[in-house]
Amino acid sequence: MAWYSSLYALIIVAFLYGCSTSSTISNAEFQARRHMAIADTLERSYALREATTEYMIVAEHYPSTSVHPAAVRKTAILLSAPSNPAANDSASHYWLGTYLNLSQSPEEKQIIQMYLKMVDRVKGLHDSLMWEGVVSDSLATLARKQMGEVASRGRRVQELEVELEKASSELKKLKEIDVRISKSKVKNKP
Repeated sequence: MAWYSSLYALIIVAFLYGCSTSSTISNAEFQARRHMAIADTLERSYALREATTEYMIVAEHYPSTSVHPAAVRKTAILLSAPSNPAANDSASHYWLGTYLNLSQSPEEKQIIQMYLKMVDRVKGLHDSLMWEGVVSDSLATLARKQMGEVASRGRRVQELEVELEKASSELKKLKEIDVRISKSKVKNKP
């Protein structure tokens, strides 16, 4: 009876060990598929930032699963989507390169290479647009500064005109006084 219970315990231990090994593999697959399902639902509801995060979790943490290539592809595509608040051309380029290494068919590799070129072109245009924005902001700042200086000079010109008006008025008064003094000297001369 002791031998029978020892055999029974050994079978249970072997069964549990076997289940734990296979459950680790299937647990990773299960977790990856769960993240993919969540990501698909989020993507359909246009929660692109959150969907990107879920796809990226699978792409980064579950490379041995069957859904890994799809997660890498979806991550790359969503990171290049202009409507995605988490869009990032550099990250998209990285994930496209990763997916290119996972691709099997030559046709798919060619499509991914074209997509990589397109992402590079968009990144170049985006960088150019950002640079033009910086230049535009600098020019606007310079224009505001110059307008401030022009306004300041305009006020100074007005102040000088008022001072000139006062000086001119004072000069007229002095001239009138000088004329009166000259006339009185002529009258007072014997």
